[in-house]
Amino acid sequence: MDRDSRVALDEIEDNDLANGTRAVVERIRPHLGTILLVVLVAFAAAAVWTLIRAQQAAQQTAAWDECLAALPEEDMGRLRDVVARYGGSDASEWAELVLADAALNDGNRLVASDRDLGRRRLEEAAARYTSVNAQGPKDLAAQRAILGLARTRESLGDLDEARRGYQTLVDEHPDSAFRGLAEERIAALSRAGTERWYKWFQSRPAVAAPAAGATAEPAAENLPADEPATAQESAEPAAAGEPAASPAG
Repeated sequence: MDRDSRVALDEIEDNDLANGTRAVVERIRPHLGTILLVVLVAFAAAAVWTLIRAQQAAQQTAAWDECLAALPEEDMGRLRDVVARYGGSDASEWAELVLADAALNDGNRLVASDRDLGRRRLEEAAARYTSVNAQGPKDLAAQRAILGLARTRESLGDLDEARRGYQTLVDEHPDSAFRGLAEERIAALSRAGTERWYKWFQSRPAVAAPAAGATAEPAAENLPADEPATAQESAEPAAAGEPAASPAG
């Protein structure tokens, strides 16, 4: 093919391309406004999503700052504020776990001297642990919430629910550092003597808290004969930072 023929063929192809392009433009011209709107909406959505992610990151940071600042001072009011303001964040889950632990410890301490107040604090602990569980926590937070709720159920005398909670921890978190404790409580709650002890404890009259500096001694003659004395010793609340204890923990 000589040079002139090639030039003519190229011009024909260019004309065909131009005609095809014009045809496409003509077809989409009526829809240009809609296409432009879709593109603008897509860009706006991307910008909003980026802004939301940035705000979420800032809120997570603020939540942890508030939570970590409240912990050394055991500022329960500040922790409640973290739960209220930053619900759903990791920091709010841990703030609520600390509040639940405090309520469980208070309930265990009070239930012998002021049963109604003690039960109210235990029920608050149960509600808080349940709230954390409902948020689908992960790893250690999930283990603490399951264990805390089981121990609270035990303190309230709901032994079947407590046993199921301990078993849930063993089944769902077999590598948990709390597994040994959960298995010990399952074994203890399977003994008839444990159930008798709880029935005795819940039926006995409340005893006023001892004066400052005094030591309250349990009335050994009122204990069920087949229950070990250590059941009374375990009424002490858990140390700060440890899993909260129940009367039989």
